[in-house]
Amino acid sequence: MTIGQIYLTQNPNAILESLQIPKHQLRVFQTQDFQITHAHEVINEAYIADDQLKTIAIIANSFNLQSQNALLKILEEPPHNTRFLIFTPNKNALIPTIRSRMMLTRESHSTPLTPLDLNLKSLNFQQILDFLKPLNSYTSRQEGQMLIQRLLYTAHTQHITLTQTELDLFDKAIQANTHYEKITLTLTPLLLAFLQKTRKR
Repeated sequence: MTIGQIYLTQNPNAILESLQIPKHQLRVFQTQDFQITHAHEVINEAYIADDQLKTIAIIANSFNLQSQNALLKILEEPPHNTRFLIFTPNKNALIPTIRSRMMLTRESHSTPLTPLDLNLKSLNFQQILDFLKPLNSYTSRQEGQMLIQRLLYTAHTQHITLTQTELDLFDKAIQANTHYEKITLTLTPLLLAFLQKTRKR
């Protein structure tokens, strides 16, 4: 399962562009006031099977209660290879049960991602140790979340296809980070997964 993300922003399209999601893997539903008919369109799109990770972006200033209730189930248990991004200016536009199912990012934290200085296709143990060593001083959840996102982005820029199991590892890492687990412990299973892929080549 892929954890969705809520972006609190006045500039949704700029942030969406900065995420550099391939157009063929992105579906955008943008409206001023998100209604039940929009929710049904989103749900129908989510259940269209795709062999690559599909991102569904919902952009709205307000959401009525009926539409949010309709989305609850699919946000909690997204279909295979589907993730959701919600862009809205105010977190109070969303009911607490939706906010609890997704990661929350304020615009001030939504900086463009840059790849890590790691070649994930030729990774070895020593490179992993060298990369993790300076991270022992990281204590901020925001820093940890950014590192996890940058690692995923690095895989994308290096054209590495991730299995659902590997995507699930990223979800677990994000959850561990929210519980203040040390970032070195959070990143280690992800890096070892890339090492394993390297050895299979």
